[in-house]
Amino acid sequence: MQIGELARRAGVNIQTVRFYERQRLIPQPARKPSGYRVYGEADLHRLLFIRQAKELGFSLEEIREILGMRQRGTCPCSRVVSLAQRHLDNIRETIRNLAGFEKELSRAVRKWKNSGQPRLAANEFCTLIEQTMKDGTKKVRQ
Repeated sequence: MQIGELARRAGVNIQTVRFYERQRLIPQPARKPSGYRVYGEADLHRLLFIRQAKELGFSLEEIREILGMRQRGTCPCSRVVSLAQRHLDNIRETIRNLAGFEKELSRAVRKWKNSGQPRLAANEFCTLIEQTMKDGTKKVRQ
C-alpha cells in the first residue's frame, strides 16, 4: 500500500508517517521505481501500535525503547519493570489531576449555567486550565 492508504488505515496523516520514519519508529519502506513508498501490513500494525501507545501516554522515546526491547526479544527485567513503574506512576498522577479538574470544571459549569448571564468571560475558563499547570502555577484543588 502507498503512504496515503497507510495513513488513512492507521488514522493518522501522511506527515505523521513521514515523521515516524525520520524518527526511526517505523522502518524506511521499500520504494517503487517511481519513488513511491510501499508499505505492508506489518508497517500498519506498527503504526497502530505507536498511535495506541501515544494515546496511553507513552512518549516517543519510550515507544522507541519498547519497540527496541520487543525486537531484541529479551531485555533486563529491571528495565522493563522500571519503565512500567514510571508509566504507572504517571498514569496515577494524571488520573488525580483529571479528577481534580473534573470537580472544578463541574462546579464551574453549574455556576455558569445558573448565572443567567448570556455571556461569560473566557478568562474564567482559561483560569481553570491554568490551575492545572505543573510548572509552578497553582494546581487544581483536590
